[in-house]
Amino acid sequence: MTTGSSALVGSIRALALAVTILAAAMPTPVNAVEADAKKKPRSDEKVELDINGVGATLSRNIRAHLGLDSISCRVSEARLRSHLRGADEKISEGLRALGYYNGSWHLEHSAITRETRNGDIDCWQIDLTVEAGKPVLVENRDVQVTGAGATDPVFTDFLTQLPLAPGQRLRHNLYEDIKKGLSQRARNHGYFDGEFDQHILRVNTETQRTDITIHYDSGPRYRFGELTFAESPLDNDLLRRYLTFQPGDPYDAGKLIQFQNNLVNSQYFDSVSVDQTQRDQDDKVMPISVVVSAKSKYETTAGVGFSTDTGPRLSYGLRNRRVNSAGDTYQISSQLSPVDSNLGFQYEQPGDKPLREKTQWSTGWQREDTDTATSDSLRAEVARIAVSDSGWMRTISLKYLFERFDIADDKESSMLLMPGIGWSRSSANDPRYPTRGWRLATNLRGAVEGVVSDISMAQAEIDGKLILPLLGGRMLTRAGLAATALDDFSQLPASLRYFAGGDNSVRGFDYESLGPTNSEGEVIGGKHRITASVEYDHRVFGDFALATFYDAGNAFDTTDFTLQHSAGVGVRWLSPIGPIRVDFAFPLKEGGFRFHLSMGPDL
Repeated sequence: MTTGSSALVGSIRALALAVTILAAAMPTPVNAVEADAKKKPRSDEKVELDINGVGATLSRNIRAHLGLDSISCRVSEARLRSHLRGADEKISEGLRALGYYNGSWHLEHSAITRETRNGDIDCWQIDLTVEAGKPVLVENRDVQVTGAGATDPVFTDFLTQLPLAPGQRLRHNLYEDIKKGLSQRARNHGYFDGEFDQHILRVNTETQRTDITIHYDSGPRYRFGELTFAESPLDNDLLRRYLTFQPGDPYDAGKLIQFQNNLVNSQYFDSVSVDQTQRDQDDKVMPISVVVSAKSKYETTAGVGFSTDTGPRLSYGLRNRRVNSAGDTYQISSQLSPVDSNLGFQYEQPGDKPLREKTQWSTGWQREDTDTATSDSLRAEVARIAVSDSGWMRTISLKYLFERFDIADDKESSMLLMPGIGWSRSSANDPRYPTRGWRLATNLRGAVEGVVSDISMAQAEIDGKLILPLLGGRMLTRAGLAATALDDFSQLPASLRYFAGGDNSVRGFDYESLGPTNSEGEVIGGKHRITASVEYDHRVFGDFALATFYDAGNAFDTTDFTLQHSAGVGVRWLSPIGPIRVDFAFPLKEGGFRFHLSMGPDL
């Protein structure tokens, strides 16, 4: 290590110190103070370290071992030498860690003047030239698992994918990764008594070869032991239905974590703790304790909203999270708006798999008043909802509907008892602003005249949406199709007739203003519906995006119908309360335009 003449440097520094002391006693012009301030190095100016002769990976590793990047430019030479003490061993460690055992190097430092944005400053330059030499290669790798885990896929699959195969360059971190991988798999799968019989890394620096030996004895695999629950307002029988394992099953930390997540996702608790207690080494079991903190029993919600379909609206809801210790809940919901007002009550019972199965009992009143129709309806419904392993939600329902409606000055009333079934599923890479995702929903329902119902009818619906990335933005497409089979259309309630037009249908037209008309040109709704849309949006700055779109669709009775078309532009804002959409849509046949304001998730 060379530094130049230290005696000469020391004399110069002593002379500079004497001049500084004398100058301190004399008045200093303002411009001199400013000049000194410009030359004064900032506290974040660091010593420069240049490493030459090796690639980026080795350079980064040597630099990390040396730890010199945080040394200030203003450090004294004595302090710098102190930092450099032991540098040879650190450089050697950095090389050996990546398999280079016969490297050589030369390290020196010198004083330099560095140009910075605040002026020239005095600093230290450290230059390191490295000759790495030939790397050590793996000659033999002997990694074994004995004990009960010898045939467990947890270990056997891991052993088939090990790094450091014969012929590959030695890397100490990969050697440690093998040991960590074995230990972690043992802990996560109940091999709590596992230990290494051997873990040896033999390096021959003359032949540049290494032998790796790692023998791990897994010992026996523990099983889940007794499950104990701390006191809570819910029955232990309900909590056990969230289990992903049973006492006596082989221990699996992943299942323990999933059980905890299930309890959190149940929405009953503020906090959930699922812990291992002292393991029983004689019986080889791991007891589990569960401590939960329940949320408040009641939850209320209130909101104010607006859309061009329904106008301004007020909403209020009350939810009881725990009607009883069995986990039943109920919810009262209400909405008031010029177009759609309702009051509903829903009672929910968790199923055998509470996160995937539930039964809902609901009843309510709804009034809808559009430019096309006015209706008042009473409903009562029971539904069985189940989510499959693949994520599809199936809903089997039985719904009673009594509705009085006024369409085109024709006042009617109908009563129906409709069994139904539906499937739905959605997927998105981001719930707030998905750039890739989809949604699909299908529904079938019907009624038979004389079985509580005034008419016989059947309906089928399918609606979908697809979002894909395109040119730095998003392409959003949606399509919907619905069809009805019945004899007496005049008896079909307004809520079961199909219309088009509005914020989420064919923009550019009033809400539910499209559909078949009577002899006087008044829209009366149709048996069938078809809608489609293509939209592109692109974020321009922050949480704002610009959009352009094309919509098409209509409601109809026969195959002879006219599709209505519209196109337009819009602005999207990802607000704290959810996406808000502002659109200006232009009907392509009728002219004019319509303003649309809506909010809600994309999927």
